Amino acid sequence: MKGVFWNSNGLADPKKFRFILDLTLEKSLDFIAISETGKKECSHSFLKNLCVGKDFLWHCKPPVGRSGGMLVGVSLLTFDIGEIEEGHFFVKFRVRNKSDGYQWLLVSVYGPAQQESKEALLTELIQLCSKETLPMVIGGDFNIIRGSHKKIMQFTIIDGRFCSMLLLMHLI
Repeated sequence: MKGVFWNSNGLADPKKFRFILDLTLEKSLDFIAISETGKKECSHSFLKNLCVGKDFLWHCKPPVGRSGGMLVGVSLLTFDIGEIEEGHFFVKFRVRNKSDGYQWLLVSVYGPAQQESKEALLTELIQLCSKETLPMVIGGDFNIIRGSHKKIMQFTIIDGRFCSMLLLMHLI
């Protein structure tokens, strides 16, 4: 199983679309979780192209105001999908690996940039984690650690049942 969490900071740029398309081809991704898409909805042809024609099930969470928006897709060749739940700051897929029957949760998070909303994010994540018994893979842009002089970008690739994460920091 391979997947990616990525904060795209909008998907209107053809280079970003091409990046996901190339990554999906190169790594043969089984799930794609994109935050900060800025898209209210995605056409069937857009989604089919994004996953290079693979049979994916997609869930699009529209942005609130000018920022946000999430797009999560999982391969129907790799996973059976149970419920899909949408919170204020997350999208959760209950999945079962077709190969071995292993059940787990895929959770994509996009946290608020506003300081006054960070407690609501943490409360929602605590509630989500406390009610679940299955193992979880949680990724995305939490927007928790951010100073006025730094921006933190997270790019995560899930390979197998383990996660490797690369945090890139740069000055604005």
